[in-house]
Amino acid sequence: MVRIVTEYGVFFSFIGKTGETPPFRLWRLDVTHMLPSLRNGFPPFIASLLDELHLLIGPIHLVGSAVRNVLQGTPLSNDLNILTVRPLDQCLEALRENNHDAVGGGGEKSIFVPLKGWEKPKTIEISKFRHRPAQTATIEEDLLHRDITVNAMAYAWPNGPLVDPFGGQDDLINGRIRLVNGEETLRGDPLRAVRLYRFSLQLSAVPNPEDLKYCTHISLDQVPPERIRVELDRIFSFPLDTPQAHNLLFSLLDSDLGAAMLPEFKLLRQIFKPSSTDGTTVWHHTIQTLKSISSSPREEDISLLDLRWTVVLAGLIFYAKNLRSLQKIEDGANYERAINQIVALLNRYGFSRRRQKKILNILNNLGVDFPFSDRVLKRLLGDAVPIEGLISLIFHAKHAIQTTDPVCKAKNRLEYTRTLERCLSLRRSCVTLRCSDLAICGGDIRDMVRRRPGPWLGELQTWLLNWIGEDYSRNNAESLRKKIQEWIATQDRM
Repeated sequence: MVRIVTEYGVFFSFIGKTGETPPFRLWRLDVTHMLPSLRNGFPPFIASLLDELHLLIGPIHLVGSAVRNVLQGTPLSNDLNILTVRPLDQCLEALRENNHDAVGGGGEKSIFVPLKGWEKPKTIEISKFRHRPAQTATIEEDLLHRDITVNAMAYAWPNGPLVDPFGGQDDLINGRIRLVNGEETLRGDPLRAVRLYRFSLQLSAVPNPEDLKYCTHISLDQVPPERIRVELDRIFSFPLDTPQAHNLLFSLLDSDLGAAMLPEFKLLRQIFKPSSTDGTTVWHHTIQTLKSISSSPREEDISLLDLRWTVVLAGLIFYAKNLRSLQKIEDGANYERAINQIVALLNRYGFSRRRQKKILNILNNLGVDFPFSDRVLKRLLGDAVPIEGLISLIFHAKHAIQTTDPVCKAKNRLEYTRTLERCLSLRRSCVTLRCSDLAICGGDIRDMVRRRPGPWLGELQTWLLNWIGEDYSRNNAESLRKKIQEWIATQDRM
């Protein structure tokens, strides 16, 4: 017998007299207590804070995405979830006595501890164990109330063990996404059906086929539209640039579940796209356009997720115009009715006014002939239209069904690239950047530099604007943070 120790457990195999290992004779013992301490996967500041919380309100368990992220070796998410057995009122009192800005308690289900700084996590959420009325509150009972197995793991801080009653670690290793308790999991929260798809896309994993059957026919009538929009926001933020992601997205949006999420678009499934020779419906064409956009040409004007929302909503515009053309949209009652329907939809799903303005600015200019003339580009710039997003939408809608002719594809792509370059050139000649145009606000800059407000802030912002003026693609939060760190290092040397 040979004993093999790995970070995933201990394996035994039995070797015959010939010295060869017979096939399929490998057994695994689940010894998650032998895993290295997961605290090594947390930044030192977070590990020290968790040590303090363990002393103040412990014993505590880490649950959800934090455990999953550390096991995967990926960055932490915005929220760090903690479970405790102590009453939340006592926890809140202990935290405030030790100078933690905790909020919640009383009748609330959770306590929130905001963390200062620009690194993740941003918030620690402290909750009690969930349990069924007739059951004792235990960590295993709480995990039964989670959505999918890779989120139904807990780690007893600081040294374990890892509690994994549903095989979440194995699913994580093997790229599987399963509901914790099958159809029963969906009865607790029907939106978990969408989350099954979302985590499959996020983790590049394969959803359990049996669970997919439950999900595609679930009703979302009792789910607030804002929660549906949040899940779709997350899905539309992913790159979606692999065949597996394309198939999953199509499976979701073309299913009964997709119709339940976006009921306004049911009619688009019954209307064939004009000049279609293969029976492509407007809805299928919309999904194809959605899949073909893997990035936003100018994130500071419109994000990838808002550009994808605009693609989906544009389907209503095309339908309202009797689908005569994807580019030439005449004014009229049908168009106004479609815009009013879109505004009502955006309000119902809880879009902010800022997001609505960007989306509607593009939708209101879908009738512009492509490629744009310089005169049209200047007008759109003056109207603060996200031009690059508009160009991307029209181009990809026009060529969503890819041609097999390589010469034609190259010509179309060249036309698209040249239009974007002309737009960038006009921006540089017409637009003067201001501090408010920076992709990172003054408050975040002060948090990074850790200084009181003063003349240095204006000087730093001017320095950043001059740097961005050399290349407008630099105006994104990640690049600016690196540049600010460079500025801080320069100041320290002085």
